[in-house]
Amino acid sequence: MKIIRLSSKEKTLEDAANVAARYISAGKVVILPTGTIYGLSCAYDNKNALEKIYELKQRPKNLPFIVLISKIDSLRQLVAEINEIADILIKRYWTSKNNQPLTLVFKKNNSIDSFIAGGSEKIALRLDGLEILKKIIELSGPIVSTSATISGVALSPKNIKEIPEVIKENADLIVYLCQDLPGIASTIIDVTGPEPVLIREGALKYDKVLDELF
Repeated sequence: MKIIRLSSKEKTLEDAANVAARYISAGKVVILPTGTIYGLSCAYDNKNALEKIYELKQRPKNLPFIVLISKIDSLRQLVAEINEIADILIKRYWTSKNNQPLTLVFKKNNSIDSFIAGGSEKIALRLDGLEILKKIIELSGPIVSTSATISGVALSPKNIKEIPEVIKENADLIVYLCQDLPGIASTIIDVTGPEPVLIREGALKYDKVLDELF
């Protein structure tokens, strides 16, 4: 296991992003900081790496992971449609200067393999605002992200110490931000229908989201 500490003077964001992207592109499993918590990640379309993450987390394979993107062009390749509600939320919470931790659930593009979405016809996506993460995804392409914990454990790791040893030991790379993350998972909203549906409320309050829409 390799560790990159971003507070270290010899490591710039670009250096760390290049290393992490190489690991991801090579099919490795990595632990990365996000705008919310530390997550287990790999290339979104690498079946072997995805299976390793399911194994590490002891998570049922019918429960898909969130896919993180760095640009809207990637979104258009992954989803079947972007309706008016989704468009409003994307502009307000993803592409504005005040990026917020909001995950949106779309109907997936038919070209996307079913294993990526856990056999579902839907796919959960987020454009995360953390600079180092965006740099990595710009180089590697979309990645999955799931809390770096055992499935069913309520704790959302805001630092490396809170990640179980078994997960740290079996990851190929850890990118360590050397400062605590918020430690609250993203809010998840399904935008596949005419009305938004709350799946999980996180740091971003659902009432606030509704105020932007209605």
